[in-house]
Amino acid sequence: MTYDLVVGDPRTVARVINMAHRFQCRASRVDSTSSDTVTTAHFEFAGDAKQLDRLRAQIDRIVQFEKIFVS
Repeated sequence: MTYDLVVGDPRTVARVINMAHRFQCRASRVDSTSSDTVTTAHFEFAGDAKQLDRLRAQIDRIVQFEKIFVS
């Protein structure tokens, strides 16, 4: 599974990696860049399809939260 992320808080990248570990998924690639206001990241995850679906749903929630409360 791949996931591209654009958020305001660079700590979100670490949160996503930690979450992948909790869902027993492996982050096989992470590319991230940050400026003063925006962090972009590209993730590639491997693991069980069900766990990857759970991970994607949780990342979507984090991104939605940032759009509402942080931006």
